[in-house]
Amino acid sequence: MTDLALELLRVEYSYRRDTALRGVSLSVKPGEVVAITGPSGCGKSTLLHVAAGILRPQAGAIKLMGRNLAELPEADRTRLRRTQAGVVLQFGQLVPDLTLLDNVALPLLLEGHDRASARRAAQEWLERVGVAADADAVPGELSGGQNQRAAVARALVTGPAIVFADEPTGSLDSHAGEQMMELLLSSVRTGGSALVLVTHDNLIASYADREVRLRDGVIQHEVALS
Repeated sequence: MTDLALELLRVEYSYRRDTALRGVSLSVKPGEVVAITGPSGCGKSTLLHVAAGILRPQAGAIKLMGRNLAELPEADRTRLRRTQAGVVLQFGQLVPDLTLLDNVALPLLLEGHDRASARRAAQEWLERVGVAADADAVPGELSGGQNQRAAVARALVTGPAIVFADEPTGSLDSHAGEQMMELLLSSVRTGGSALVLVTHDNLIASYADREVRLRDGVIQHEVALS
């Protein structure tokens, strides 16, 4: 087993004329919870999206579970991301026409699991995150908090080695946000997953083992929180 769940080496990313990341290097150990913080526009979400393989950097390397994404064929890269990484975005980003059950089952179906076993696993995860009663509802019928819980279930249903969460409490009030973090942390720690969390909220960041603060596309400082 690799010593690192994630490793970024001198990663650079630009949006046309704007440089978002300037040679960022970062490592995350298996089971570690890392909070990425910093002012608006500093590159937090870009860093997470690059690390998760959603965006491809112009320079540098990304290693997921010891494997360099840039060196893998597209099919292998896609499968590695799909099986080893889970992603929770700020507003859930569930498929609007699918029920919560089918949203959570989707990653398993994409990996070739039969429909019955995928739906059983999805139901179990919906029970774990507390929205099993809403399994047959579509996202538009539910609150932001319910959809976020389902998004956590979808990210974890494949048993990923690492979970990426981009402002997962941003659309929730403070009480619901704390509940969401406790749910997310208990879920990843039960499965032994690492968690990389982007947040602007100091209270949410305090749940992490380590805080990495960005400014102007570079890491300003890192500090252990536990």
